[in-house]
Amino acid sequence: MPRSRIAFACLTALLALTVGCGSEPEASVDTSALDPGNYPTAPRDLSALRTADSGAVRESIRLGSLVPLPMDLDSRLVYGRTNFAGHHYTARNPPYRGSGISNLENFGERVPGLVAGWHTGGSRRANRNFGLDVSIALLRFGTPEQATHAMHLLANKGIEKYPPKQTLEMPGYPTGRTYLSAHDSVQSWTAQGVYLLWTFVSDGLATPPDPAPLLAFTKKLFDRQFELLRGFTPAPVGEFADTPTDDLLARTLAAERPGTLDDVTGTYTVPAALHLESRPDLARRAFDDARVDLVAYAGSRVYRAGDPAAAARLTAFLAAQAPSGYDPIAAPPGLPEARCFREDSGPPQSARIILEHRCYFSHGRYVAEVTANQPQDLAQRTSAQYLLLAHSAAG
Repeated sequence: MPRSRIAFACLTALLALTVGCGSEPEASVDTSALDPGNYPTAPRDLSALRTADSGAVRESIRLGSLVPLPMDLDSRLVYGRTNFAGHHYTARNPPYRGSGISNLENFGERVPGLVAGWHTGGSRRANRNFGLDVSIALLRFGTPEQATHAMHLLANKGIEKYPPKQTLEMPGYPTGRTYLSAHDSVQSWTAQGVYLLWTFVSDGLATPPDPAPLLAFTKKLFDRQFELLRGFTPAPVGEFADTPTDDLLARTLAAERPGTLDDVTGTYTVPAALHLESRPDLARRAFDDARVDLVAYAGSRVYRAGDPAAAARLTAFLAAQAPSGYDPIAAPPGLPEARCFREDSGPPQSARIILEHRCYFSHGRYVAEVTANQPQDLAQRTSAQYLLLAHSAAG
């Protein structure tokens, strides 16, 4: 049995002992002791999120739900990509220089027509250099001509900065631009209709380097991506401001820097949300077990599970997945059931001053993940998030 399955089976057994099969967690919250500080405790007015810009983000998230997870193309690619500034692209926040797909400055001026996009990746190991690694970007443009223009401009700029070893041909995609890079990776840009798909596939441990399996994987990815797009109905650009937002988003903390590339504010279905997980293989099993159907991201994360018992199991799973080097800390006053952690500061000679703090807790069928840089702020943000979920019954 693969290690990931053994780990998940052991974790599931542990959670069953911790939570109890079919039981609901005890209500032990003392709301009078919660201190939300200046954070709002009533759900936000979602009308402020129904704009053309936020609609473009929602369309990008819809695209993200169609982008194949690398692990679904190769089961070894179980490590996700969480170090991006952001997973979505819009005309307001296009691919930045050095993002892989783009080496351009002033992207919006030189590549007109970008409507929405998604960026993701996966690798065989936590260190991307040790084995198969894949990066993917899918961009939607206003017209096929704009997508084709973007393909040639981005490809030309990319190979100008990093001259490839040779041009490659990918069967079925004669109009695409595919190259063997100077470091024996396969990079490809292909436009079909209003979509531009970019991939970068490498294997740092391949000895001797062989582009054939990387090219075969790239073709498999392209075939699957364009197959999925054939069943997709894009939202008209003029109607972005009218695309719906789920009420779950109103019950999250607001993003600290709204509208920036690293603002992931939105409501995600599970296929899109898995792209934001460091171990999408384990997360998918936990989501399936908890019957998660939506995840809201803003200044906090809120997962909607099937029932309170499922939410308690998911809370235990998320807490068990806290990064190595995070130490348990006390829960905020009034919320003893919360599972909280603090990032280790590191050795004295290189100790960090700003440390991430995080808490996980459930309320009813909802699970929240809250982060902050200071313990007092974490306590206030966690208190506010609990009160947001407790404000009224939610579906």
